[in-house]
Amino acid sequence: MIRACFVHPEYARKGIGREMMRRSESGARDAGFTNIEIVATLPGEPLYAACGYLGFERFTLELPNGERLPVVRMRRGKKPNEAPATDPGGPSSVG
Repeated sequence: MIRACFVHPEYARKGIGREMMRRSESGARDAGFTNIEIVATLPGEPLYAACGYLGFERFTLELPNGERLPVVRMRRGKKPNEAPATDPGGPSSVG
C-alpha cells in the first residue's frame, strides 16, 4: 500500500508520477488485485485521470493539525457510478 507520494516541482512533468503508478499497478496485479481505488489530492487529480482513473466522490479530510484537505476518490477504468468488482476470497482492489 502506498500512503502518499509527491514529486518535487523541479522534477514535475518528467514521467516520474506515471512510472510510480505503472510500477504500483503492476505490483498490485502480481499480488492478485483486480481493481484500484485511490484518494487523490486535487493537484494530483489530472495525473490520475491521465492514467485512466475516474473521480466519483469529493470530500474533505481533516488533518491532525486541524487543516482541511479537499480530495477526490478515484477508481481506475470504472464509471463513477459503478461499484468496484470484489472477490470475497481474496484481494479486491487494481485495474
